[in-house]
Amino acid sequence: MLGHEQDAQDCAQETMLRAYRAFDHFRGDSSFSTWIIRIAINCCNDFLRKKKEVISLNSMQEDTGFEAVDRAKGPYQQLEEKERMRLLRQAIGQLKEEYRQVIVLRDMQQFSYEEIGQMLNLSLGTVKSRINRARKELCEILSVHGELFPVSHV
Repeated sequence: MLGHEQDAQDCAQETMLRAYRAFDHFRGDSSFSTWIIRIAINCCNDFLRKKKEVISLNSMQEDTGFEAVDRAKGPYQQLEEKERMRLLRQAIGQLKEEYRQVIVLRDMQQFSYEEIGQMLNLSLGTVKSRINRARKELCEILSVHGELFPVSHV
């Protein structure tokens, strides 16, 4: 959600600190993971508000480092996949915060619609609507890279 590993690590640490301080207030109305993810989302939102800028595309680039090599794919396929992921992270960074949140929670973190609704305090219909709109925006953003993101005609 933040687009930069160091910022994410800082927010993760802040999330744990906030959760520790507020643990006595955990009511059990939802699962513990839903409660702590809500704290993490609030921490990320606070960080982005303080930063007062949209995540820059440059900050979306991952630090270069060791990556495990997938032996099932050839060098060209590995390079293509790496470029596809870079462009996808860039595109997610361009989404409005409300869309970026639901896409990350659903498609990257694999939470259910109901869990996302609880975490963000949204109705199920709103969650579904935002995910749909976010996916459409992502398709539009990525359509300029048709060779890496071909449009499927169903």
